[in-house]
Amino acid sequence: LAWSPDGKRLAFISQPSRTESARIYSVAVAGGVPDNLLGDWRYEPERFAWLPSGEVSFSAAVGGRTALFTLAPGTRVVREVIGGRRRLSGFARDAAQRKVAFVATSLTAPTELYVADVTGKNERRLTSFNDKLSAEIAWSDAERFTYTSVGGVEIEGWLMKPFGYAPEKKYPLVLYIHGGPHSAYGENWFDEFQNLAGAGKWVLFTNPRGSAGYGAAFTYATRGRWGAEDYADLMKAVDIAARRPDVDSTRMGVTGGSYGGFMTAWVTTKTSRFRAAQADRMISDWTYWYGAADVPGLTEFEFFGKPWENIALYDSLSPIRHAARVTTPTLIVQSEDDYRTPMGNAELWFIALKTRGVPVELVRYPRSTHELSRSGEPWLLVDRLGRLRQWFDYWLREQRVEMGAAR
Repeated sequence: LAWSPDGKRLAFISQPSRTESARIYSVAVAGGVPDNLLGDWRYEPERFAWLPSGEVSFSAAVGGRTALFTLAPGTRVVREVIGGRRRLSGFARDAAQRKVAFVATSLTAPTELYVADVTGKNERRLTSFNDKLSAEIAWSDAERFTYTSVGGVEIEGWLMKPFGYAPEKKYPLVLYIHGGPHSAYGENWFDEFQNLAGAGKWVLFTNPRGSAGYGAAFTYATRGRWGAEDYADLMKAVDIAARRPDVDSTRMGVTGGSYGGFMTAWVTTKTSRFRAAQADRMISDWTYWYGAADVPGLTEFEFFGKPWENIALYDSLSPIRHAARVTTPTLIVQSEDDYRTPMGNAELWFIALKTRGVPVELVRYPRSTHELSRSGEPWLLVDRLGRLRQWFDYWLREQRVEMGAAR
């Protein structure tokens, strides 16, 4: 809640339903019908405050970036005051509501702390935690692009250049699929992207339907349809990237964690265009997952009921039911104490591929949870990144044929 400067109104954020976008409302202190201050603005507000000027200050994800906005309640005019190709978070305003502190990151700049006027003026950086590291390493940047996918829906994506890029050469490509599914990639520094770009690979990442940051209708467009339009959105991005003369479309890989791990397995049941895959904290059987995971309510909502109420959907969306189609060499990475995507799913996928002769490895990390890739033990983090890099280095290597070897 936030009081208006004159003390006559209260503002609050509310979401009419799970599948509708959150709005900022204001209501008279004496009561009455709340006023929707944002109208049909596409994006969803987050931290907000009522400023002395009478405007409302709030942050919002706008696709793959985050910005700070001001809203004039009388006109519903929204104005971006702090933004750019960055992700901002942790907004904290002073008691007078005149200054705002926040952390910011971009594709080529790890997170630092900043302060600015709430109007967006006089921004300055307060910390230099990563200056030494950034002076020693050449971070790779990414080109942002948008494309039209099935149904005429616009999708946002990025293509990160390989380290040492030379336009006359062709480089392998790895598609990254984010978790969630209601999260998003975007304009922030990410060690995993830099890890593979530093190994001489294009890194393609995109926000297919189901991603956050584009309004609730987009976020929940995949309800009951995981692996359908979201899969098409991903493959359309790959099609676009593969047409580039500097991309070697015969050397492509796919990877992702959590929902991205499920989708990585799903992709390999649908196509053989990828030479290698890496599935992280994956899901292979949704019925097993429902009984073993710590958030069964996810599929109760997303799949319209419990397994015994909609078993056909649970089965049809389980990669294990389609494992006979898989030919892609796959590295499976799993934490032993992961209760979000329990170990059994990874073991089941490993056995399915192993018994069919598909090259597969399963790496189990001790003392690790679903958060291994973000906050695990440092040596385990390094080991995981190294295995990911080595897997794609091996399977996406150039395969030279000696003269006379092929008959």
